[in-house]
Amino acid sequence: MKTESRQDDIAILLANRTYLYRLLQNSFGNEPALETIRILNSDHTQTSLALLSLEDSLDLVRDFTEQLEENEDDALDEVRIEYTRLFLGPTKLPAPPWESVYVSKERLIFQESTLEVRKCYLKYNFLPAQYRFEADDHLALELDFMYNLSNLAEIAFQAEDIVKFRAILKDQKAFLTEHLLVWVPQFASDLEAARPHSFYRGIVSLLKRYLKTDIKVIDEILTSL
Repeated sequence: MKTESRQDDIAILLANRTYLYRLLQNSFGNEPALETIRILNSDHTQTSLALLSLEDSLDLVRDFTEQLEENEDDALDEVRIEYTRLFLGPTKLPAPPWESVYVSKERLIFQESTLEVRKCYLKYNFLPAQYRFEADDHLALELDFMYNLSNLAEIAFQAEDIVKFRAILKDQKAFLTEHLLVWVPQFASDLEAARPHSFYRGIVSLLKRYLKTDIKVIDEILTSL
């Protein structure tokens, strides 16, 4: 291992990755809740983003938070209605949140790419709670997988199991390059074209910027070992 100072730096980066993946998973996987919005606007989140020079990513979310303070019930209802329009339906979704839609000619879910994602999950015994009812390659599930691996990476690093630690980070990098970064840019573009509420414009802006940044963070950590 490197010096104690470098170990501390790596530990901070690892904790930051776990925190941000959890935040993104919750933002895309659940109807907006007051607590989630406050966390997005918290000093902790701002500090986490500043560590990666992404502190301006959630400016639009902060603008929405000001509206929320003025009229909490109406503002929360507005963004929840938008969540339904963008991710649930019943009308055609402007940006379907499934990888297979973007990587298959048929633009359907439960395609070959879905099975490839499932293989990645099963390597770590990761089985989504709604796996029988939701395609494995839903954005929120892929982000949840990255969150869980980030947590496992933290544990391996703390235990000084560097072989396992490296393997997890390499698998995360592979999942980013072979899955999330293959389709999320187009998903983000489609979502932005739908002229979503400022809250979701902010969230999707953070998503696409963070995924690209995380590749660099993983490389930086692996190189430093």
